[in-house]
Amino acid sequence: MKKILHIVSKDSRYWQTQQINEQKIFEDTLELTGGKKQAVLGFGGCFNELGWEALKKTDKAVQDEFLEELFGKEGCGFNMGRVPIGANDFSLNWYSCDDTEGDYELKDFTIERDKQYTIPYIKEAQKYCPELTLFASPWSPPVWMKTKKVYNYGRIRMEEKVLDAYAGYFVKFVEAYKTEGIPVSMVHVQNEPMADQKFPSCLWHGCDMRDFIKGYLGPAFEKSGLGTEIWLGTINGPFVDFRWPGYGAPYEEFYDQFANTILGDKEARKYLAGVGIQWGGKHQLEQITASYPEMRVMQTESECGDGKNEWEQAEYIFTLMWYFFRHGAERYTYWNMVLPEGGISSWGWTQNSLATINEESGLLTLRPEFYLMKHFSHFIKPGARLLETKGHWTSNSLVFENPDGQLILEVLNSMQEDRGFTFQYEDKCFSANIEAHTINTFVID
Repeated sequence: MKKILHIVSKDSRYWQTQQINEQKIFEDTLELTGGKKQAVLGFGGCFNELGWEALKKTDKAVQDEFLEELFGKEGCGFNMGRVPIGANDFSLNWYSCDDTEGDYELKDFTIERDKQYTIPYIKEAQKYCPELTLFASPWSPPVWMKTKKVYNYGRIRMEEKVLDAYAGYFVKFVEAYKTEGIPVSMVHVQNEPMADQKFPSCLWHGCDMRDFIKGYLGPAFEKSGLGTEIWLGTINGPFVDFRWPGYGAPYEEFYDQFANTILGDKEARKYLAGVGIQWGGKHQLEQITASYPEMRVMQTESECGDGKNEWEQAEYIFTLMWYFFRHGAERYTYWNMVLPEGGISSWGWTQNSLATINEESGLLTLRPEFYLMKHFSHFIKPGARLLETKGHWTSNSLVFENPDGQLILEVLNSMQEDRGFTFQYEDKCFSANIEAHTINTFVID
């Protein structure tokens, strides 16, 4: 029998080691089929201004310990992150990288704001993960490029001079970060293009984004020589069923009207490395992967909860991770890594985070979803392959094979009672009692 480690977490009792039962075999099993799926490339979170401001309310030693716990190989081992291009809803206030009206030549483009907040945050993370991978996306273009001159609401103006300038805006952002020693390896065209929000946002028709990618953004990056990938993201809809009374999703949010309109155009598709999905975008995911298996997939923003940081949300996020990995995701991105206690956005939505900080005392508290992420990211190494399984535990489990052959099992029991678990692999098996409302990791060396 190979060495087997069992780590279990439940509400208020995190990261405990338990014994396994090597003899008993339960009826409910998990078995390997022999099939291998996509390689998993990493885990991470978003570098937001409110998070960095919160971290500065702690002692430097607390900051360092937390960031090492997130990005160090002995901690969560995060190796990727997201950065906004301009302001998002967890910025201190709203801005873009060029607020000069009509500056189509982008003479006033600047990342001076980033140098105060997001860049120091990223550089601290790089101390513990020098190979950190970043992807970037705007929440809103500069307002002078929009149909309404406000950060919230409106669309991009579909005029050649605007689209040409906006493509250059993306390129300049990546170049500016490169100058700061921060490589941005991927850009996503728009955060949540189906959401007209109170905070920085921009709606896009599928046909407009298709034309922007193939006529402007793709050629601009090709000419730049940066090697930065363009991703169709971050797709966030449809949210609910078509024309469901009172809350129905607009027709154009569905697969044919958005993702398929863009991916079905070979001139646009040739510039795209993959598809980024979050929130309601999961309802398009199966169609995307069925028709375009060559498109890589990443999950771009974990659903944020209500600021209560309860264990039940960690269980729910496990099911999201199960869904995304089962549908081809190569990366999983948490949202706010740290927030002040209460987790209030700039527009009043309280949200969860991996850690919270008491702004008066500076006390940092790790929250349940921190341990959920660590259950995955600490053990699953870059290049690990998702393995196909069968058995009654399949809907609650994921199995990965690390590049060195080590097996990692992630198992959830959110039922009200304990449940017997038997894993069968090669000509071996082991069993364990999976407690109610627990997240479990088994490591087989």
